[in-house]
Amino acid sequence: MAETKATILIPDISGFTEFMTTTELTHSTHAINFLMEAIVNTVGEEYEVSEIEGDAVLLIKKGPPPSKKQILDTCLKIFNAFHFQRKWMQSHTVCPCGACQAIIDLTLKFVVHHGPLAEMRVGRFVKHSGPEMIVAHRLLKNSINHNEYLLMTEKLLQQVAGIPETAEMEWISASEEYASIGKVPYQFTLLTEARKNVPEPALPENEYCKNLRFSTEVQIEANFVDAYMVIKNIPDRPVWMPGLQKVEQEIPEVYIGSLHHCTFENYRALISPLRMNLSPEGIMYAESCQIEEMNLSLVYEFVFRKTDEQTCAFIARFINAGDAPVSENMEAVLHEQMQRMTETLKEYCEKKKEPIHTTTAL
Repeated sequence: MAETKATILIPDISGFTEFMTTTELTHSTHAINFLMEAIVNTVGEEYEVSEIEGDAVLLIKKGPPPSKKQILDTCLKIFNAFHFQRKWMQSHTVCPCGACQAIIDLTLKFVVHHGPLAEMRVGRFVKHSGPEMIVAHRLLKNSINHNEYLLMTEKLLQQVAGIPETAEMEWISASEEYASIGKVPYQFTLLTEARKNVPEPALPENEYCKNLRFSTEVQIEANFVDAYMVIKNIPDRPVWMPGLQKVEQEIPEVYIGSLHHCTFENYRALISPLRMNLSPEGIMYAESCQIEEMNLSLVYEFVFRKTDEQTCAFIARFINAGDAPVSENMEAVLHEQMQRMTETLKEYCEKKKEPIHTTTAL
């Protein structure tokens, strides 16, 4: 088993355990995967990704440790990328579930250490272990009463002593006592101010005209969130939507601006979510629909208004968002399609024995 000296850098998503256990597992997993990708992509080749540990990424940099300033710069780059991605997901979500609505509460902290590591290769995988790895992981549980900070051990800092620092950060000295390890001194700095400097992602371009062409309404014997989740789940629409044969898309997730190529019996449509407004009384969702061979540019609005816990009013309407008027014949076809869709949605929702979605942020 080979041994090498390396810097251990662990970005850890604070609040991850609560996030995963109190919200929907599938959606929270998707969210965490997006955030983990943001972390890994930002690091690039500067550090080796040794392991993904659920709520953390284990990063390794072999050789002597970088300077305190270099470590701080790397961590701030990761920190900005994480929070930029989190803000983007929050502003582009069309999902009302607890997981998707609680992304805003996730935070990020860092633990950095340096020392000799044992390196074991199993096939193409490399496992790093040893006492210093244990120290780094133990430090994730400490007495710092904040969720976002950068912690560097004194053992690491002693090896970079004498290197000039240019970063203006307030550092606090502290230590932890661990069984079988003993006292571990370290310095930490809070990232509260750094969070305020994270750039804002561009807001979705989701404005459209209000040239209403047709509206229909029906009562559905289902919780309004459960009924909405059927509409929102664009990849699974062929299961219930009349005439829809398949949906193709680059990513499985549905966000504002995501593109969904829908093949119907006689035409293809490009569907893209525009907005979702959530309140205790209901949900309003809108999506664009482009049908190139028919020269149609439409916006569909779907409103799910809560009646009681097991019943909702469903309102569907379409809007001509194109420059050219919709012919009477085409309007009649769209009218009929919407009526069929509304009836099929009602039937599908009322036949489901189990709730489609049970946890909401309301």
